[in-house]
Order: sequence, then C-alpha cells, then structure tokens
Amino acid sequence: MSAKDFSIFSAANECPDSLAVRTNERDWTFSEIACLVQKKIKKIPENEQVFPLIASSTLDTLVDIYALLELRKTILLIHPKLTELEIKNLLSSFRWSEGGISEDCAVILFTSGTTGKPKPAMISRRALVASAESSACNIPLERGDVWQLSISPARIGGFSIVTRSLRARSAVSLPSKFEPEHFVEELIDQKVSFTSLVPTMLAMIFDRFPNWTPPKTLKAILLGGSSASRALKEKASRQQVPIVITYGMTESSSNVVTTPYQSRFEVTEGCGQPNAGVQLRINQGIVEVKGPMLMDGYWRMESIDRDEWFSTGDIGFLDEKGNVHIQARRTDVIVSGGENVYPVEVEEALETIDGIKEARVVGMSDDIWGAIVTALLVPKSSEKISNETIVKSLSRILAQYKSPRRITWVSHLPVLSNGKPDRTAKILEGLTFEMLHYTHH
Repeated sequence: MSAKDFSIFSAANECPDSLAVRTNERDWTFSEIACLVQKKIKKIPENEQVFPLIASSTLDTLVDIYALLELRKTILLIHPKLTELEIKNLLSSFRWSEGGISEDCAVILFTSGTTGKPKPAMISRRALVASAESSACNIPLERGDVWQLSISPARIGGFSIVTRSLRARSAVSLPSKFEPEHFVEELIDQKVSFTSLVPTMLAMIFDRFPNWTPPKTLKAILLGGSSASRALKEKASRQQVPIVITYGMTESSSNVVTTPYQSRFEVTEGCGQPNAGVQLRINQGIVEVKGPMLMDGYWRMESIDRDEWFSTGDIGFLDEKGNVHIQARRTDVIVSGGENVYPVEVEEALETIDGIKEARVVGMSDDIWGAIVTALLVPKSSEKISNETIVKSLSRILAQYKSPRRITWVSHLPVLSNGKPDRTAKILEGLTFEMLHYTHH
C-alpha cells in the first residue's frame, strides 16, 4: 500500500488536467479539485482524529472526503436520510475519545446484524486498497473512465466508488436524485462508463422505459444491494444492458463476489465467483469469507483476524461451477430498495406512538422493491389511530425508507414455538393491508 493511493494531491501531480469530477454544471480536473481540498484542509482542526460526516453525492462531500483521506483522518460516515434525532442517538452511542481506533482506520460506517443496534465497523486504508485491487482484477477501471456516484457515499458501495476511482485516477460523476428519466439522460450527458445500482433501480428504469438500451459509453452496471431476479437479468440481456452482479457487505469493504465482466451481456448464475484474493466457503449453510479486505472489527468490540473466517450471517450455497448463490440476507434484515431496514428498530419506533400497544415488522416480497416494510400492529384500545398519525409520528424519529409502507391491525402478535417473535413471511398470509399515503406501490 502506498501513501499515494488515496491522495488527491498525488493524483493532481500525476495527471493535473485529467477529469476528476463531472457534475451536470461542469467538469473538474484533478488540479482544480486539489485546490478546493487545500482550502478545506485549512478549516479542519489538527487535534481531531475522527470526523462525523453527513455524506451525500455532492461536490462538497467529495472535497470533504478527499481532504480527510489526505490528512489520514478517520471519517465517521452518516447517512443523509437519517433524522436529526437518529443522528443524535448515533453519535451519542459512539464516543471516539475512548480510543480503540487504529491510525490506519480510514472510515467508520454504522452497520448492524439482526438486533437493530448500530455497530461501528472500522475499515482501514489497507482494506480499501485490497478491495480495490481485488475488484480491478475483474472490472477494469482506467484513466478516462467515469463512475457515476449513484449510491450515497455514506454506504460502503458508494464510498468505495470514491476510493477506487481516486486510486485509479479515473473520474466520478455526480448525478441528480435518482429518477428513471434523470438516470437515462445523465448516462448520456455525463458519458458514464460505470454506474452502481440496486435491482430496484433497474426495475424502475425498465418499468418507465420498457425498451431502454444504454449508450455505447456505458461499460457496465454493477448490480448489488439485494438479489436480482432471473427475469430482470434476462430482460437486461435481451436489451444488451451490461450488468455485473455483485455481493458484498460493509464488513468486507464492498463486494467480494462478482459475475465475470466479460459475461456482462449474458444471463449469469447467482452472484458469480469470489473476487481475486477472497476466500469463501459455506459453513452449515452460512457464507463465510476471509481476506485482506475485511474490516478491522467493530469499535470497542472484538477485532477481526483476517486469517480467520468471518461469518457474514447470510444463507447461501455454491453450485457445481463455484458460483455463489445467496438465499437470504442476515435473516431478519429487510432489504428494501437496496436499503437495510432492521425490524427491531422500526418496532421500537412504532411502539412509542400513543395508540399502538405492540408492533411486529417483516418484509413483504415485492418485484420492484425487493421487499416492502410491513407492520402488524396491536391497538391499545378499540379505536384505532389514523394512518396520518402514524406517518407524522414516525417522520420525526425514522428515515422514511425504514417506515412501514403497509400495515394491518391484529389482536395479538405471532410467536414461534420457543416464544420468540415470528418475523417469517408466512405470518402475512391471509391478512389485508392498508397502504400508508406516501407509498408508491
């Protein structure tokens, strides 16, 4: 690993006039971005090692990231969709003055298993470099390429676009808020080489533009975040939309499994095969990985030994050709539109609303969203509260993507034989649901 890997100043010295950032307004060269970073650095306190950053797909966020990487500071990434209360609670749970963060830690992202309790995952520069090298063995990223930052840099998928592009001295483009119309236009206007979507986004594009074919400048769409259906892959193949299926997680610094780049116009099986440098096995039905791209560990918790197997918690199998197939992601986690939603967190929020006695949250399968956050509610009295009251109450404490889109009122909540909450999809069978007013589907 070299200090130059993630240095915007080194990039400016190597290729000052090369494209670094493309917006809808103008292009920025590496030397121009370096000037903006130099001004930003003067405003960053020297004695602070960890910097909270609400990260969105904007030029300001990119400059902040480049500056903090240059100073070898640790970036504490915060999702821009979170409410003020969620951000406050998140920061109060993470007291970095207590130590436990290595000098090589580049970024900390909040992730979680099935408990809904945020866990700060520490990703080192060494891991980010290993991840970039591993990815480059399959997906060629060269100077002159433009990778659209279509995923928030507050998520590892978006953040790795920034670091991989900087390391390759290639460019990042900043799109408008995702809408199929904007996406299709900006692929052409921004001369995008690569973009990263979740299956929900691609399905929405095909729904709006059934016969859409991409411009010749587009080399590949990296499709991850949730499983892509065979029907979606077949439609992409028929219309010559180049896709690379990916599988990864925050703890592995983005994708660790991809389908072959050379097969991007074909219908591929599963998520593909492990990237270079990644070891993967199935242990009692659970996917486990090993490699230098793994995180250091969760802050103030047990560290990760990269020579040991890391359990992803995901259920999957390997077929006879060595392709990885993911059957379920972390059991209780609902992946809706590429966003992770943790049922316990949503249930606790619902139960703070006057009029709701108990709540159970599960994912209802959906062809567009992957899953729709769905809630079973037990009322406190015979008079049920209105949908508007629920939406208004949740808007103050939960990001909208976490809030239930469908609800139903029940007399009691289902439990498993061991008495634990039942969050399996079968509990939705035979029930009638109401859609809250912000629901589009």
